[in-house]
Amino acid sequence: MANLTAIKEKIKNISDYSPQLAAYNDQLDDLINDAYYSIWTMRRWVYGFKEYYFRFHPDMTPERENPGLDTFASVVKGSRRVTFAPFMDRLLPDLWEGQPIEIQNYEYTISKVVDGGTILLEQQFLGDTLIDDSSWRIKHRWYSLPEDCIELLSLAHRDVPNSTSGTGRFPPYGKIIGLMPRRDEELGLRMDYAASYAETYIWSEAYNIPGAEKVALEATSIAGTSGFVPGTSLEVCWAFVKDGLVGPLSKPETISFAVAQLVTAYSLTIKFVSWDDQAISADSFQSFDKEPTQWEGYRKVVFWNANFDRATGERLGLPVWKTFNKGGATRNSTTYLDTVVVDDLLSTVTITHLNQIDAGNKRYIEYDGQHLQIRPYPRVDAWDSRILEADATETTSRVNLQYLREGVARYYYKPKALGLQTDSPEMPNEFHQLISYKVLETLYDKLGNISQSQLYRSRFEKEIKGLEKRYVSHIDSMIVRGQFTLGGFDNYVRYDYASLRTKG
Repeated sequence: MANLTAIKEKIKNISDYSPQLAAYNDQLDDLINDAYYSIWTMRRWVYGFKEYYFRFHPDMTPERENPGLDTFASVVKGSRRVTFAPFMDRLLPDLWEGQPIEIQNYEYTISKVVDGGTILLEQQFLGDTLIDDSSWRIKHRWYSLPEDCIELLSLAHRDVPNSTSGTGRFPPYGKIIGLMPRRDEELGLRMDYAASYAETYIWSEAYNIPGAEKVALEATSIAGTSGFVPGTSLEVCWAFVKDGLVGPLSKPETISFAVAQLVTAYSLTIKFVSWDDQAISADSFQSFDKEPTQWEGYRKVVFWNANFDRATGERLGLPVWKTFNKGGATRNSTTYLDTVVVDDLLSTVTITHLNQIDAGNKRYIEYDGQHLQIRPYPRVDAWDSRILEADATETTSRVNLQYLREGVARYYYKPKALGLQTDSPEMPNEFHQLISYKVLETLYDKLGNISQSQLYRSRFEKEIKGLEKRYVSHIDSMIVRGQFTLGGFDNYVRYDYASLRTKG
C-alpha cells in the first residue's frame, strides 16, 4: 500500500527533482492532499461511506427526568436564567445548547447549559415568575451530522440496535426520505409536530463556528517528573467549541521547555487571546442581562502537533493536530481519556501531565467550521427502552438516565488529511497512482511545461475510468421493465418483508 512517503518519492522520481528541502516537501504534501480530496469528491465512491447509529433524543419534560419525582423550573420574568430541581442527567451542553425550550406556551432558545440544573436563554423570559413551573419542555429539533460528513446518504428506522419489539420488525421502521427546505415550505410542515417515528428529514441551515485567533504559551516548573521534560518542545493551537461542534484552528505557537538546574518537569499554561492580545472569555451571567454576552457558550478545545520533533522543535511535515486528554496520575481512571474542553468563562488552561498528549488521542479533521444539520419530521418523541441511572462503583463509571431510540445512518465522509509520513489514502491501493498523476499535472503546469501537464492529465482521465467502472456508488433505483410512470402503488414491486420475495 502506498503511503504519503511512497507517493512523494514516486512524484520526485518521475519529475527527476528531489531536493531535501522541508519547504518543498510541505508544498508537495499540500498538492498531494489537494489531489486526494479532488479525486475523493469527484464521485460517490463505494468505499467512501460510513454507517453509524443515529441517536434520537426524546423531549425533556418534568415527569421524565427524575423517575418518581417531578422536576420543576424556577423562572423570573425579565431574567435569562432558568433553574431546575432536582438536577437532570440528560441536560448536557453538547446535546441541548441551541435547542428550543417551551415555557408557558412560548419557545426560547437555549444559549448555554451551565450544568444539570441551570440554563441560560438567548433572550429574557417573558412569562410569569414561578418557582415551581411544570409547563416546560425541552425539544431536540435539530440534529448535527458527524463533523466529517460531506453528504447524508440514508437515514432509516431499522430493527437494530434496539430490538425490544422483536427482531425484523415491520414498517413504520424504514427509510426516512430527505426534503429540501423549499419543499418543506411548500408543504407547510409544522415545526413543532412530534410523533413516535420520523417520516422524513429536512435539510437545515449549516452551522458555522467562528475561527479561533491566537494562543500564548507559558511554562512553569513543577515538582516531580509527571510534567513536560526539560529540553523538549511542543506546538499548540486551539479552537472554539459551540453546541458540541468544533471550529477552525487558531494560529499555532511553539514553546521550548528550558533545561535549568533543579528543574525536573514543567506544566504548560495555554492562554486564549485575540489578534490584539485581549483574553478571550465570556462574562459571568448578570441578572440584568438582556442578551448573551460576547463568547457565551463558546468553550475551547486545545490541540498539539503530533507531526513534530519535540527534541529539535521542528515540524516533520504538515501538522497533525490531536486533542489533549485529561490524563492524570492514575491511567484509565474515570475521566482519564476525556478530551480537555475549557469553560467559556476561562481564558487559560494548564496542562500538568505529559500523558495528556497520548499518541492515540482524537485527531482534528481539518474542517472549516461548517457543520451540516437536519430536522427530522415529525420530531421523534418516543423511545424503545429507558436506561435508569446507576452510581459509579469501584470498577465501573456512572450510568446516566437515557431514553433510547436509534436509527441507522449512512453518509459520505471526508477522510483525514495525509500528514504523517505513514498515512495512506483511504482508497483502493491499485489506484493510488491517480494522486501522483494529478499532482504531476499541476506541477508541470506550474513550471510552464504544458505538454507534460497534458500528458499526465490524459493518463489521469484514462485511469479514473477504471476506478469509476469498479467503485462508483449509484443512487437508489428501481426499474420495472415496460413501465415509466410512478402514478400508482402498483408501479412498484411489492415484497414480503420477511423474505424479500415478490408478492405479485
